[in-house]
Amino acid sequence: MAVVDASVVIKWFAKENYSEEANRLKRAYADGLIDLNAPCILPFEVINGLKYTYSLGEVELLSISKILEDFQINYYNYYDFYEELVSLSLKYGITIYDSAYVALGKVLNDEVYTADEKLLRKVKDLSFVKHIKDFRV
Repeated sequence: MAVVDASVVIKWFAKENYSEEANRLKRAYADGLIDLNAPCILPFEVINGLKYTYSLGEVELLSISKILEDFQINYYNYYDFYEELVSLSLKYGITIYDSAYVALGKVLNDEVYTADEKLLRKVKDLSFVKHIKDFRV
């Protein structure tokens, strides 16, 4: 099992640096080799990121929303891990949004995959938070 963040999932829909690596994780998930977990904010962050970064319209965003629903990622509500979320946000000076992924990974004892290099620099001592380029099945 692994926690996936929005910076990785956006790469499933947009050609960016590390899209190939992000799609390798997606294929492993689709092939049943791993399960994916995420905080319940993931779809909001993905759709928002695609809307503002790529100026996608209603048809595209609705289509992507449906695809995200079909993936059946295991979503967790903040109350499942809010104490860890707040603690990690304050300790590492990261946003509550970023902390949601890190905290969920810590609570579930999962690796967290991200392409957010700024986040990775801030939490470099947390070995379970990994760059998507380091994903291996």
